[in-house]
Amino acid sequence: MTASVHWIGTEGLPEHQLLIVAVPGVGNVGKLVVDTLNEELESHLIGRIIHPDLPPHSVLEDGLLVPPHLSIHSVNLDHSQTVITISGNGQPMTPRGQHETAEAILQLARIHSTPFAVVLAGLSANPGDEQIHLASPSDDTTSELKKRGILVSSEQPSGGMLGLAGLIVSLSPLSGVRAAAYCAETVGTSVDVVTADRLAHRLSLDFELGLDLPIDNTREMAARLLSMMEGKEIAGIDLSEDDSGAGFYV
Repeated sequence: MTASVHWIGTEGLPEHQLLIVAVPGVGNVGKLVVDTLNEELESHLIGRIIHPDLPPHSVLEDGLLVPPHLSIHSVNLDHSQTVITISGNGQPMTPRGQHETAEAILQLARIHSTPFAVVLAGLSANPGDEQIHLASPSDDTTSELKKRGILVSSEQPSGGMLGLAGLIVSLSPLSGVRAAAYCAETVGTSVDVVTADRLAHRLSLDFELGLDLPIDNTREMAARLLSMMEGKEIAGIDLSEDDSGAGFYV
């Protein structure tokens, strides 16, 4: 069984300027950006991508039990632009499942004439490293990005990309889809909100989205992320009860 798309309401993607994909990964930086887009701007859940190799954890959404999935949202920006986001709490647990899901996402992009797709990911690095690399899958895509004045990396990620994120970008030329991967350097063992903020800023500048995303630095968001990461460190956050004003930035 391959990946399937279940639409909510009208079938298909609305006209959009950019497709943004992120799944949990190093520092969760990409997922933090997409979660903030979905939560802080005018967004609508329009579909779910389902694959049998997703972690078998059905969840409650708006009081209803739904199967494991990647969510598809339509997000309206302040200046009449629309972006599509695809994200979830996991990715298929097998190489075949990741490949099939990547192909399903690329098919959506091709059928609906997506102008460009980007994957947002973290790149493990040493403390203090703060670069954001944009990796391209083809010479044509590299030329298009450079014509827009967007800096493209030819050396990073030096170790390549594992999983769904890398497959979406590397397979995109075979589907006739323009795509690239943002890899933001992060310490990697934490939910890195500072890097997510930097990544959102770079994305906005490169594609002229006019974003001013309030990457949430409240204690409530910190607690939710801590729960999601099952106790792993959240970069720059103090969850002690002694300092109610503590935030992500220290």
